[in-house]
This record gives sequence, structure tokens and C-alpha cells, in this order.
Amino acid sequence: MSQAKKILYRGVPMIEGWPEKIMAAQEIVSLTLKGRAIPRIRYGDEHSGWGANQHPCGDCAVFKGELHVPSCDIEECPSCGEQLITCACAFDEDAEDA
Repeated sequence: MSQAKKILYRGVPMIEGWPEKIMAAQEIVSLTLKGRAIPRIRYGDEHSGWGANQHPCGDCAVFKGELHVPSCDIEECPSCGEQLITCACAFDEDAEDA
């Protein structure tokens, strides 16, 4: 089994292809809940801060002020404030995927 090729992007080691995921995430500026667009929370704007002034996101490697890559463990739900990937908010996209 071959391992994913590692690269250096903006000084951060990551797997090849991840920079494209970071760039694509910047285009997803909101989530839709009951037909209403809710702006996503940027790295460093979360209630905990996650050390954004010191280092990139420990899960998806975005820098302070950037939007997390979808499914990032760190992203905060803009509706309930919990961890987005485990919160109970039924965003419209999630309902369509079910």
C-alpha cells in the first residue's frame, strides 16, 4: 500500500491535494438552516480560539481567518456553538444527503 505524498504548503507539511481542499473551503461561506444562510465561523473566531494566533488549525491546516475544510474536527457550528461535525443541527445540505 502506497502512502500519500507529503508536500509543504505555506510552511505546513500536508498530503498532496490538501491545499486544493483548503482553497475550495474558502468558497463555502455559509451553511443553510431551514432555508436561511448562516455564515460559517472562521478559524480563530471560535469561542475557544484553538490557538489560532500561534499555529494553523490542528486538524485541517487553515490559517487564522480562513474557513475550515468541511468535516474538520475544530469547526464550530454557527447555529449552536458546538463542534460542527457532531452537533444536532439539521442543516439543509445534511437533510438532502440523508
